[in-house]
Amino acid sequence: TSGPPASVAPVVTTQTASPVTRTSATVRGTVNPSGAQTTYWFEYSTDSLLGSVLLNTTQQRSAGAGTNASSVEANVSSLSGDTNYFYRLVARNSAGTVRGDDMTFTTK
Repeated sequence: TSGPPASVAPVVTTQTASPVTRTSATVRGTVNPSGAQTTYWFEYSTDSLLGSVLLNTTQQRSAGAGTNASSVEANVSSLSGDTNYFYRLVARNSAGTVRGDDMTFTTK
């Protein structure tokens, strides 16, 4: 007999943040859980390397266990005005953690 199908890592795409104000932004992306229960969150920082010292994260949320990409978003607030921020979408399931491409926005 064959065992259960092997899990596949989620597929994530980081998208453009909108709207962006002086102190907040809505970051967006898509997550495909690839058939395994998946959680997602966004990482953001003023550090272009998204290093751990200055790294902030949004609350982890469930993306379910479907096989289609779904749009996701999170609001980040208490930002500094006229500042460049770097961000990416991250998703994790039993097959691993995947980070989307780094993107940037500038507060007003």
